[in-house]
Amino acid sequence: MKKAIGGFVNECCLVARNARSPAVELYLTYVRWCLVEGVPVQDQFTFLRVLECYGLRYGERENESWFRGVTVRPEYRLDGQG
Repeated sequence: MKKAIGGFVNECCLVARNARSPAVELYLTYVRWCLVEGVPVQDQFTFLRVLECYGLRYGERENESWFRGVTVRPEYRLDGQG
């Protein structure tokens, strides 16, 4: 489980102290990556816990939630930008 999520982070993300990514976008990008790679998808709560083990911080306020310290590489963004 941790290895698969770590593979996603290593391949699809940039880890940087000043980075920030919407939690939903990060999780949906992870789900798409799993489907392409043939890796079992973990639920969002497991995903959150594993990312926190990597030192990434989860935050939320009102209707927003995000991860600090990580962002999706442009070529893996769901919106096709990049």
